Amino acid sequence: MKIKSSILALAFLALACGPAAEKTTENSNTKTVRLEVEMPSSDRDPYAENIEFSGGTVLALMQEAQKSGLKFTYSGEGEKAFINSIQGIKPSGEDEKSNYWIYAVNGKLANQGVGATEVNPGDSVRWCYLSYEQRKSCANGAGQDETSRSGEPETESK
Repeated sequence: MKIKSSILALAFLALACGPAAEKTTENSNTKTVRLEVEMPSSDRDPYAENIEFSGGTVLALMQEAQKSGLKFTYSGEGEKAFINSIQGIKPSGEDEKSNYWIYAVNGKLANQGVGATEVNPGDSVRWCYLSYEQRKSCANGAGQDETSRSGEPETESK
């Protein structure tokens, strides 16, 4: 009788633990996109989150990220949508030497607006506050002037 009770208790315990294990597996398969915002000064915390996102435009991703504290403004609709500010920071001017928000997807500078660029689970989006001349450093992922991730100066191939 004691053995039957022990077996019954173990079976009950195994059943009780089963759904929790399934839930953990489900959570590890959640579809996310990595969103990072490099802030222009060290006195502001960068934003970096894995956003649950099944796919869509960068604008839709940004709207989803508002749930986790991202603040931004934009104008326009659809393919003509344009980011005006992120975390309260707007462009510093209107010439080529001014800083403005630039983004890269999977390490490549975007060549379309936020309403036209599509991202999918597993992708990474990085925003950098840079001048036109510095823009390539956003694709490098470090937001550094004319240096690659290794810290070595970049050379352009001709």
